Amino acid sequence: MIACREARAVARTRHVTSSSAAPLDYERLRDALTAAGAVVVLPELHGGVCGALCVGGAAAARRWLADCLADERLDATAAAVADELDELIVTSAKMLDERELEFAPLLPSDDAPLEEQVEALAAWCQGFLNGIGSTAAAEGRTPPEGSALGEIMHDFAELARAGLSEDEAAGRGQPDFALAELQEYVRVSVQIVFEDLGGGRAAPPRDVH
Repeated sequence: MIACREARAVARTRHVTSSSAAPLDYERLRDALTAAGAVVVLPELHGGVCGALCVGGAAAARRWLADCLADERLDATAAAVADELDELIVTSAKMLDERELEFAPLLPSDDAPLEEQVEALAAWCQGFLNGIGSTAAAEGRTPPEGSALGEIMHDFAELARAGLSEDEAAGRGQPDFALAELQEYVRVSVQIVFEDLGGGRAAPPRDVH
């Protein structure tokens, strides 16, 4: 579906070390959002946060997140969810800022059904494009075009439309792409975008109330 040769080449030239940032728990965050009554899905939310981080850092990510959830009718658990989501921003920013390929898109585990994994990756890429575009517009910056960044944005737009055929979803056929390679392509590409757009700065400490 997508040519990932360049991204895989970049990945092979870098050594992945253990991250100092706390790991993100996909199922816990997903369940917290669902319990609060959120409509937006976690992969799309994380993608948007990361897109905003690439353009304007943690402050921009918090603004994007607030705008994204502004129309959501969240219940009384929303206050607890807000803390979880702020931690999501802080941890994602730290992972990106380390520049050692510690970053990974927040997606279902490999044990999840293939259709769920593909839909989550598509939603993540759609969120990332939204976070990049809306944050660039809000800050008066031009979204990435041309060269490698433009190609990445084009590929992400293609990935945002990814899905399985009926036969593939029913297990009667094999998809013509390797999901693990696409996930790796997204992971490496986001790090490239983050560094090239200047979003690579340390996340500010959280306010203590």
